[in-house]
Amino acid sequence: MKSYSKDNIYFTINNCWSWWWEVDNERDELARTILTISVPVLVLLWFKWTTSFTRKGTNWPPGPYGLPVVGYLPFLGHNLHERFTEMAHKYGPIFSLRLGSKFHVVVNSMDLAKVVARELDQTFANRSPPITAQTITYGLIDVVWSNNNAHWRNMRKLLVSQVMSNANLNACQGFRTNEVRKAVSNVYSKMGTPVDINEIAFDTELNVVTSMLWGCSDSGDYFHGFREVEFKIIELLGAPNISDFIPMLSWFDLQGRKREMQKQNEHLDRIFDSIIEERIERNSRKMKGEVEEDLIRKKDFLQIMLELKDASPSFEIVHIKALLSVSFS
Repeated sequence: MKSYSKDNIYFTINNCWSWWWEVDNERDELARTILTISVPVLVLLWFKWTTSFTRKGTNWPPGPYGLPVVGYLPFLGHNLHERFTEMAHKYGPIFSLRLGSKFHVVVNSMDLAKVVARELDQTFANRSPPITAQTITYGLIDVVWSNNNAHWRNMRKLLVSQVMSNANLNACQGFRTNEVRKAVSNVYSKMGTPVDINEIAFDTELNVVTSMLWGCSDSGDYFHGFREVEFKIIELLGAPNISDFIPMLSWFDLQGRKREMQKQNEHLDRIFDSIIEERIERNSRKMKGEVEEDLIRKKDFLQIMLELKDASPSFEIVHIKALLSVSFS
């Protein structure tokens, strides 16, 4: 009986194999050859993926399995906060999952978030920045995306002490008040007609920031289309990019995120180059007396940065651009 069953199984497998290789042309034969090889390879990859996840993940938080290569990406959907909440109910306040080739740990508890952000801040300070962030920050030399190292600490100290300090903010209070009054007066003068409050608020904020950065809110043609560029940058930084999850695909830029961010970076770069070159030229032509006295009385952020560049060879124009970009954000 056993011999009959074995013969039956062998006969069935043999018929299926013969049917599979019944092809009419070389193209079909090549396609079936590729498929025949691919199926066991994918099965092997899947087995290796699941066993590796189980073996190496003994100390990992619990979480769902995913697919080879893409991980759990196909199952996330659009509303991540809702999906993560559902997963937290299933796996607990801390769980893990793979998105592409990168391993992620999700914290869904206020107490655990405090531990990560406060007690273990040094451990979790570094991050894996998106490609768009690398593009817009001149290679991650800014304060927001840079790793927690000596460069980051120096840049942060400089930004806090020279831009966000209480003394500097108090010195600019009069200008902020003046700009808000101008905005209110502008809206009042258009009473009875539609106004774009979003645009007015953006222009007011831009004037305040530029006065702190380089001491002048009259930007001329420098900022033509700047509002659209800033909104596009924010959109690209938050947009999902397959290259961030599967780095091997970053060379192809399948979704065009990097190319689009490079366009925005070129626009910002032209603005910064024009302003920095104009200030350097003005400094080279400055004369003793009123101009020099004004610079001593009140130095804007750009002037301080240029003086620091002259004093420190390691501090370059590109660092000034990166800090200016952060200040706008």
